[in-house]
Amino acid sequence: MRSILVTVDDTPSSLAARTLAAALARQAGAALRGVTGIELSDLDKVEAVPLGGVEYAYDRLKHRERQAVERRARIAGLPEAFQRSLAEQGLEAPCSMIEADVRGALLREIQTCDLVVTGRDTEFHLEPGDGVAPMVEHLIARGGRPVVVSGPAAAGTGPVMVAYDGSAPSAKALQMATLLGLFGPAGSAPGAVHVLSIHRDRAEASGVAARAGAFLASHGIEATLESSAAAGDPADFLMRRAGEIGARMLVMGAFGHRGFREILFGSCTRRLFNTAPLPLFIYH
Repeated sequence: MRSILVTVDDTPSSLAARTLAAALARQAGAALRGVTGIELSDLDKVEAVPLGGVEYAYDRLKHRERQAVERRARIAGLPEAFQRSLAEQGLEAPCSMIEADVRGALLREIQTCDLVVTGRDTEFHLEPGDGVAPMVEHLIARGGRPVVVSGPAAAGTGPVMVAYDGSAPSAKALQMATLLGLFGPAGSAPGAVHVLSIHRDRAEASGVAARAGAFLASHGIEATLESSAAAGDPADFLMRRAGEIGARMLVMGAFGHRGFREILFGSCTRRLFNTAPLPLFIYH
């Protein structure tokens, strides 16, 4: 991995993503840079005005204008603050600013990097949100690069957990995470990677996990393999096991009975993105 792009916002999740991106850059010897944007589309929306509410409408307009000025002022200071915080950690990391067509410009920026790291509520509104933001979904679905999505909690120091179901998207996510060096260098201490496969049939789950282990072994990575026939929502089981082993990241492709589209846009993945206490690596 040569380059990491991290989105720069002013929410707890974004600050955690910045710390994680710095750690990944040091681990891989990769260049790190930030990107932030002035996003005011939420303030440009036309609000419904009650009958005879001209004065109300004028007050709301002035309020949105003040919010826009305040947001611009706060965002203007983010690049310098980002660069200063990384310099204190011994890293040189520039930060660029996007002022128009934020989503389109972000997609173009992503094309120049190997990995994107983002807080799950990054929307460049400077306010923490509930769950994964639409902009983050946009980056995952259309960015063409693997994305690590962080919540507000700092990443742990335990193993990387791989949620593996043997599907093509799952295999691609495992391969990409391996090639990017997210598991650490070949020959790392055993137990640094924990592969978890869930299937209705435990024997099938065991075979799936074994294939993932064989792939990792071919790259000099010794993984702990776990197979389970656990019933119920896979998201609940994944989060519980991740907590029990102290996982520092969850690598996932497809994981569920309805395939990758369910995992990318459906309830299982949305719950993981919204509530998982550890960063999630996903490759679409």
